[in-house]
Amino acid sequence: MSSGADIPDIRSKVARYFTNKKLRELETINPKIKVDAAKFPYFLYRHSASDQQAGTTAIDPSLPSGPIFVPEDQAISWKDLYGLFQDDLTKTHGPGSRRLPTESAPLWYSVAIIGAGVAGLRIAKLLQDRKISYKIFEASTRPGGRVFTYDFASKPPSNPQGKHDYYDVGAMRFPDTAASQKTIALFEELGLGERVIPYVFSRENAIMYFNGIKSTALQTEGPGDHFKDETVPEIFLNKSHVDLSGKKIFGADACLYAAYDPFRAALVEDFDQGWEKLMAYDRSSVRSYLTHEAQYPIPVAHWLETRNSGTGGFDSSFAEAILESLEFNYPTGGVQWKCLDGGSEVFIDKMVEQLQSKPFYNQRVTSVKYIEREPGDGVPEMQIDYVDETTGNQRHEFYNHVVSTTTFAALSTIDTSEVQMSYIQRQAIRSLLYGAAIKVGIKFSSRWWEKTGINQRGASSYTDRLSRVVVYPSAGIGEDGPGVLMVTYNWNQDASRFGALIKNPDWSEQLDPDRERPRSEKQLLELLYKDLAALHGVSIDDLRRDTLDYHVFDWYHSPHTMGAYAHFGPGQYSTLWPDIVQSAGLGRFHFAGELASANHAWVAGALDSAERVVREIAYMDFLPTVPQLDGKYEGSSVFSDDQSAHKYYVKGLFGKEVEEAMSRKANF
Repeated sequence: MSSGADIPDIRSKVARYFTNKKLRELETINPKIKVDAAKFPYFLYRHSASDQQAGTTAIDPSLPSGPIFVPEDQAISWKDLYGLFQDDLTKTHGPGSRRLPTESAPLWYSVAIIGAGVAGLRIAKLLQDRKISYKIFEASTRPGGRVFTYDFASKPPSNPQGKHDYYDVGAMRFPDTAASQKTIALFEELGLGERVIPYVFSRENAIMYFNGIKSTALQTEGPGDHFKDETVPEIFLNKSHVDLSGKKIFGADACLYAAYDPFRAALVEDFDQGWEKLMAYDRSSVRSYLTHEAQYPIPVAHWLETRNSGTGGFDSSFAEAILESLEFNYPTGGVQWKCLDGGSEVFIDKMVEQLQSKPFYNQRVTSVKYIEREPGDGVPEMQIDYVDETTGNQRHEFYNHVVSTTTFAALSTIDTSEVQMSYIQRQAIRSLLYGAAIKVGIKFSSRWWEKTGINQRGASSYTDRLSRVVVYPSAGIGEDGPGVLMVTYNWNQDASRFGALIKNPDWSEQLDPDRERPRSEKQLLELLYKDLAALHGVSIDDLRRDTLDYHVFDWYHSPHTMGAYAHFGPGQYSTLWPDIVQSAGLGRFHFAGELASANHAWVAGALDSAERVVREIAYMDFLPTVPQLDGKYEGSSVFSDDQSAHKYYVKGLFGKEVEEAMSRKANF
């Protein structure tokens, strides 16, 4: 049985598949790329025309240093273009070039970071380590982004302080796998090793409540119609399947993994062949694959969705579902889950402590512009326009690079029309799907769910009622005094419906337990009390009486996120994602965050994107600081090696031009 870092990072293999594929296409087609000398001043000349034609690389001392020669028609093949960069990789440039002739940043050099989430904070730390100035613009009043722990207020004696008076509204669990080693390593770097505790992911006595019938995970493992699913044919209710771990499973699990396991096995045994097999269904949703390819009746697909996803979840990408299944249920088993005692936000606090320049809060960026310079007039700049939300004052500042770490949904509200991007990058900002998610935490006077007769100590219970998933805390099990229960963790349409009853609080605000509760939230609480009573056999009156406080949050309707996590639709991963991990704005605008990584929806992805972006900045302006290409590659996991990372940087530098050149070739 595999464990921990032995479980491979399949998503990084997928990322490298796409980036390598894009590079191979460029090498094979070798398109002529039109270079606008006005926008690329260092592509005017470096070698004489005769030397260039002769294929020599010696610098003509009679020519000014810095710019690189480009033919008069201002078009150059991809191979020749990259050859110039490769030849130039260890050289610095003179005055009038875009790159700086130094190994360290001058005092005027600075990078703007939009967002103080995990990616933004990590980028700041990596820049700080390189003595590069930065400024973090955070629209809200707190750091962390989608790592958000809510701490309940207390008002003794009626509302005493508990030992674990919090719940994780955002990221709450971390798999100890190869994919998340950067996360685990960060916890150690921050001195949080002793705060890392086991996260109880599943238990045999977890409550299963469907169609008004209550059972447990263990009791429903076997074949049979456990919940009177009347529209599901008996052959599917009793279906058996031996999964890839050798365990015989039945019913809904058997139906789902009988469809999934051929792809899961192929990816584990031979990734390249397995991924080609899965990409044959890249356009498929989970629902369409199950009903067309697996030939399950539509009612069976609905049944499987109810047991395994949020309502509407099966409309998402089939390929994404396969990858997600490997994250939560690797064939050889052994995934160990971790969480942080005190809540996930404790590591955000430590990340902020590392920074010499703290985030600037209440600073909402409204636009980003690329400011061109004439050759010899200095390095091109990026203009940031922003509003100070505390005063309403509008301001602008200039930076050498801008990094967006916010969600694409939030980025779409920032005017980037004067930042050169590829067509696909703009399509991605507009159309990439984000998942809806809500969480509700209730602080009760006791941890009643752990008492004899209920005995829920960690893990989750599942139902087709409105609450869908109840998550029991893994921290503080067995404690006396108050406790916090995540009474619902909802996704997809389930979250959208509940979201209509939620009035999002400001996420930095610790609410008064005695506040006036909105009428819609009173309705929400009553619905949740009914679900808790049905699942656990407790009195609604007791639940009301034992409630000390509650907190609700709807990620899709937060103005700072407009979605919980990247949730690719059919075909979106293969067509949009490869352009998201390359720079824009002629190499001076960068995408970071979980979305712009191999492991989207995970903290590890945000950390990996930070490494990629800092290297992109170094490729542009600090070449001497970049390791030679013959060393051990220690960069972003979306690239196979230094050579691939550097080529992808060049591809991004000319992103729009490369896109147009490839399009012209495709039309012939």
